[in-house]
Amino acid sequence: MKKEILGSTSGVRLDQPFNSLGMADRLRGYARDYAEAKEHIPTGFKLSDEIQANQKRVKDVLQATEADWDDWTWQLGHRISTVDILEQIVSLTKEEKKEINEVATKFRWAISPYFASLMSPEDRSCPVRLQMVPRGEELMMTGVPDFSGEEYTSPVRNLVQWYPDRVAVHVTNSCAAFCRHCLRRRKIGEVDQTTDASNLDAIFTYLEENTGIRDVLLTGGDPLTFSDNKLDELLTRLDRIDHVEIKRLGSRIPVTLPQRITQDLCDMLATHHPLYINIQVNHPKEITKDTTRVCDMLSRAGVVLGNQSVLLRGINDDSNIIKLLNHELLKIRVRPYYLYHCQGTIGIAHFRTPVEKGLEILENLRGFTSGLAVPDYIITPSGLGKTPLAPQYQISAGEGYVMLRNWEGKVYRYENPLPQE
Repeated sequence: MKKEILGSTSGVRLDQPFNSLGMADRLRGYARDYAEAKEHIPTGFKLSDEIQANQKRVKDVLQATEADWDDWTWQLGHRISTVDILEQIVSLTKEEKKEINEVATKFRWAISPYFASLMSPEDRSCPVRLQMVPRGEELMMTGVPDFSGEEYTSPVRNLVQWYPDRVAVHVTNSCAAFCRHCLRRRKIGEVDQTTDASNLDAIFTYLEENTGIRDVLLTGGDPLTFSDNKLDELLTRLDRIDHVEIKRLGSRIPVTLPQRITQDLCDMLATHHPLYINIQVNHPKEITKDTTRVCDMLSRAGVVLGNQSVLLRGINDDSNIIKLLNHELLKIRVRPYYLYHCQGTIGIAHFRTPVEKGLEILENLRGFTSGLAVPDYIITPSGLGKTPLAPQYQISAGEGYVMLRNWEGKVYRYENPLPQE
């Protein structure tokens, strides 16, 4: 971004005339550029008719009734996990089928019927398809199984602690759909498993004894694959620990299996406030009428919703896509929270971008859209917790001043009070 040097400022006063009409015209140009760009980005709402047609085809393939389709347990029990079924839903070349079967010998894959209906039958660059269908690049096997270092930062098995006052608890390895970029693919296994009772007892003993822990995240897998009763039991156990103030769920279910969000579930969750759910939406195509409906249900139940996207090469590594994604999220009352740099987990190198790409995207968000639509860009190095990265807006500093750069690249001097003696 080109830098323009302005005069010294104190507060907001510039030492040179300010052309408000020129600025307004320039801002209109920025808005126009984005408006033109977003017309070419697919969204779940734009593709509503196509998705409906896809759903009909998936139902026909699986011989599903409308009642089946709306039943989340049916959806979970009929996840697509064979080439024979998948090729009836999306077109696959002979080479693609071979690669999927080869990947399946190393890494499990499965897609909920609902989420499969969001995939383009013909377009191999479909952002949902790229996240869900195995590719031969996974067999390069570069990377490490536990890039975040969760296993050696677990004082109790399946409890991860990186910070003084909060922990993450892995309660299951089950998901409605297994993302190809998953950081915990080492935990997926060949079958769905939940954390056993004795392990949970040890986890809750640790939580009870460590009074500095005030924030507990239930994650997996996906805790919303539990029945209402089982999830209610876990949340109730957390409610009984006086020093636990905040409960969070990490779930992609509102996106991959919206049928799971029932009124009974929302009524139960409403008894466990304060409760936060962070979902994962990586592309505007994933935000559909169904996702909108269930996010509204959760919000009305008092659940605070955030989104944690992953920066993925060839899927969302574009500032206009991320901007549109975050605008669509805010419209359904989901706050863009984190944009994760894709990790060096084994078999997902083809999804990774340079760190500079994430910084470039953030630089093209800040100032160009509402601060509500600007997430933190996060790297999670092995065992060291989350490290936020941001473009550099302070250029230099001297006695009594700092040199700053604004969102348009304009550099100016700002008077900085000296420390008091």
